[in-house]
Amino acid sequence: MMRVEHGWHSGVIATTIADARPHSSDLMAALAHLESNFGVCAWQVAGIPLWPLLRIRWFFAEWARHYAAPTGHATQRGMAGLVKGILNGARAAARVRHDDAPGNDRMATPRDLVFLSDGLSFARLGERWAERFCDPIIASAAQRGLTNALWTPLHNYHQPRLTPSVLLQPAIDRANLAGALRGRFAPRDLQLPDHRGALDWLAAAGFGTAALQAVKIHSDGGRLHSVASAYRRRLAKTSPRLAFVVSYYSLEGMAFVYACRELGIPVVDLQHGVQGEFHPAYAAWPKPEEGRRHALLPDHFWVWSDWERKVIEGWSASTGHSAVVGGNPWLGVWQPGSAWSGVAPALEAARRMRERADGRPVVLVTLQFGLAPAEQLEPLCRLMAEAGDRMVLWVRLHPAMLERREEVRARLDVGIRFELDGCTDLPLHALLPAVDVHMTHSSSTVIEAAQFGVPSVLTTSYGAELFAPLLGTGSAVLETGGPAQLASTLIHLVDTRRGTVAARDPGSGGAALDALLSGAPSHVCRRTA
Repeated sequence: MMRVEHGWHSGVIATTIADARPHSSDLMAALAHLESNFGVCAWQVAGIPLWPLLRIRWFFAEWARHYAAPTGHATQRGMAGLVKGILNGARAAARVRHDDAPGNDRMATPRDLVFLSDGLSFARLGERWAERFCDPIIASAAQRGLTNALWTPLHNYHQPRLTPSVLLQPAIDRANLAGALRGRFAPRDLQLPDHRGALDWLAAAGFGTAALQAVKIHSDGGRLHSVASAYRRRLAKTSPRLAFVVSYYSLEGMAFVYACRELGIPVVDLQHGVQGEFHPAYAAWPKPEEGRRHALLPDHFWVWSDWERKVIEGWSASTGHSAVVGGNPWLGVWQPGSAWSGVAPALEAARRMRERADGRPVVLVTLQFGLAPAEQLEPLCRLMAEAGDRMVLWVRLHPAMLERREEVRARLDVGIRFELDGCTDLPLHALLPAVDVHMTHSSSTVIEAAQFGVPSVLTTSYGAELFAPLLGTGSAVLETGGPAQLASTLIHLVDTRRGTVAARDPGSGGAALDALLSGAPSHVCRRTA
C-alpha cells in the first residue's frame, strides 16, 4: 500500500511519500478480520484458550518482519544450546544470591501483594536499583501496613536492589524447557477451528503465518501450562490478596495471569509504556463468552491517563475487565522535594552534563529496541553530520539494548561528539528537566516528555499514529524529511518552546491502590474451575 506522510517544517505541512510497509493500524485491522471471520478465539491447547497470546505473538512477529534488524550473528540452536543457556543462567543467579544475600527474598511468609516485574524496568537510584513501576507502589502499600513480594525475571541481575526480590528466571527456564519437551513429545489436546482458512487468508493478504503454525501453537501451549504451574505453586504459598504484573503480554506474563486466575487472585497490569488504540495487548479485544473473562488477560489495567482508560473501556464493558487511572508511579518519585534516596544526585549529574553543552540546544534521542539500522541509527548519523555543531545529542539506549552499547557507539562515530553513557545510565526522569527537545522513531518517552513539558519530534509515520492525541495537542510533531529539514524542526521547537515546565501530576497512585484493594478478597488461593 502507498502511504502519504505529513511532516511539519517551520509551521507548514510538508508532504512526502512513505514506504508500503504495514503500520500498527494495518495489523490491528487484520486481527479484527481474523476475529470476526474465523474461529481463532476458540483455539485451545489442553483447554487453555491461547488466542490472546497468539494475537500478540503474530502482531509483533509481523512488525519484526518489516522493521527489525537482522541478528547479525549465528545463534546457538537446538536443545543443547538451550540447556547450556539455562545452566549458565542458573550459575549467574546463584552468584547473585551469594553476593547480594540481603537482596534475596526467601519468601518464608505469606504476603498481601505480589509484584511480577518485567526484569527490564529498573533504574539506578544512588547505590541501589529501583523497579520503576513496582517500587513506588510497594512503598505506598507499606505505608498502609501491607506486606509485599517482588518477583524478578530475566538474567539481568541488578544488585543491590532497593526491594529484596525473588530471582525467578532459573525456575522459569526449567518450566519453559519442560513445557517445550511435553509439547514436542507428549502433545496435548489441540483445538484449532478454521486454522487452515485463517492462515490462507493471511497469506493471500500478504501477511506472515509462521507465528500461527500448529507446531508453534503446541509448543506455546505446553510452555504456558508449565510456567503457569510453576507460578501457581509459589502463589499458593504466598497467598496474596492482589497481584501486579509489568508487561503482562509475554508468554511468561500471561502464564502468571493464568495462574492467578486459577487461584482466584485478582491481577493488575501496570502500564509501562505506550498503549492506545493500536496496541494489540490493550485495544479492541473481542468480547469473551457471556459471563467469562479472557483467561490470559488481567482483571484490571492500571493506566496513566484517561487516554488509555478510554481505549480499554472501548472493549471491556460487561467483561469483568476494567481500567483504573493510577498515573505513572515513577513520576511521583521525581516530584520537587522528593525524599527518595538518589533523586537529588541524579538530577545534579544531569545538570552537570547539560553544562557541557556550552549553551547549545540539547536533544534527547531515545532509541527503540530491535529496529534495523536504517530505521534509526543511519538517519541519526545523517542528522549528526548535518547539525552536530549546532546542537548536542544525548542518545539513550532502550533497556533491552544495553549489551549493544559499544556497537551503537561505533555506528554513531561520525566525528561528531555525542553523549551516550550518562544519558543511558541516568534515570530518564533525571534527564528530562535538562533537555530542550526529545526525538524518537516511536519510543513511549514521548508520553513522559510531555509530562515534563518537553516537546517531541517523531521521525516516522509508524510512530506518529501511536501518539495521535499528543500530536493533536502539540506536545509532539511529526517530521519525516531529510536531515536538514529535521534539524530545522528541532531548532524551531527549541526557539519557540515557552520555557515553562508542565505540571507533573504524579497521579492518584494511593487512591488507585485503595480502590483495587477494596474489591480484592481478604483471603484467596482457592482453585477455581
